[in-house]
Amino acid sequence: MKYRLLLQTALLVLAVIGIKLFIEHFSLEFINTSPLFTSVIAGAIFIISIILSGIIADYKESEKLPAEISSSVESIYQEGLYISRANNDFDIKKLRTSLASILTALKTDLGTQNSRETLVPLANLAESFLEMEKLGVPPNYIVRLKQEQSVIRKAILRIYHMQRIDFLPSAQILAQTIVIIIISLLIFTRIEPFIDGMVLAAFVAYIFIFLLQLLRVIDKPFRVDEYTMDDVSLFLLRETSERIKPIKAKD
Repeated sequence: MKYRLLLQTALLVLAVIGIKLFIEHFSLEFINTSPLFTSVIAGAIFIISIILSGIIADYKESEKLPAEISSSVESIYQEGLYISRANNDFDIKKLRTSLASILTALKTDLGTQNSRETLVPLANLAESFLEMEKLGVPPNYIVRLKQEQSVIRKAILRIYHMQRIDFLPSAQILAQTIVIIIISLLIFTRIEPFIDGMVLAAFVAYIFIFLLQLLRVIDKPFRVDEYTMDDVSLFLLRETSERIKPIKAKD
């Protein structure tokens, strides 16, 4: 898991080196080295870095969303427990089921494109809030719980948005074409001595291919079907799901 991206990049770099060896063997290089070549590489790295910085902004925001969801779910649950102990007529099991279903359905949605199952149990919380109102719970108390529900809804919709769209698709196409052009230049450029040419080609190809792979990974921060060390962790949601399970001694 930890070195998956590195291994994938290494295999692609080996493929590039293999192609360059083939080109070198048959003397098919037709481009001579020049100072302009280093400027092209530097400019390409600069452009890809700008694209990467834009995606990282969304990635950093996505890291906060599981904590916000977990915090709001636990707040609603703890308040529900308090009400159930003050009034035995309140159905705490129904509230707990809705909250647990939110956490379970979210994982399903992340693994299924266009799935929006999490919104159903989230909407069902309104039934528990209505029950609180009928039992005489103060309105400001219920309003606070509805605000927590809104926080969950906003975070979930933000996750759906991040998972569905690509950040500046045209910019990503630009990055991909830049990498292809740079690697093609490396392959068909005559660099002497031979060993220096191989090392330079491997190093530059590694940088650009790894950057391109990184763009692909962080553009979709939440993954349940393909694990890398750069995925946004959902451990807080799992821990929250464990904490809101029925506890007979207290419930």
